[in-house]
Amino acid sequence: MLPHRDRSALRKIEEELAASDPAFVAALSQGVPPAGSRLWLITLVLADVTAALMMVFGLVAGHTGLFLWGLVAAPGLVWVHRTLLRHRHEREAEDRS
Repeated sequence: MLPHRDRSALRKIEEELAASDPAFVAALSQGVPPAGSRLWLITLVLADVTAALMMVFGLVAGHTGLFLWGLVAAPGLVWVHRTLLRHRHEREAEDRS
C-alpha cells in the first residue's frame, strides 16, 4: 500500500491526465487484450482469408476439391466468429453490471 502522500500525488496526476486527454484515459481504461486472444484473432482472420482464397482459386482454376474444402471451412469459421462475438458481448455485459 502506498503512503497517503504518494496516493494523493498519484490521484492528482490521474486527474490532470483525465482533464488533458480524455480519449487516452478511455483507451487505457479499456485495457489491452491479452496476447493469447490477439494471437487467436490473427489466426482466425488468416483462416478466413485462406478459406476465401481456396474458394476463389478453386473456381478460377477449376479445382473442385480446393473449392469444396474452402466451402466446408466457411460455416465452421462463421460459427467460431459468432461464438467469440457472443462471449465478448457477455463479458461486456458483466463488466457493466
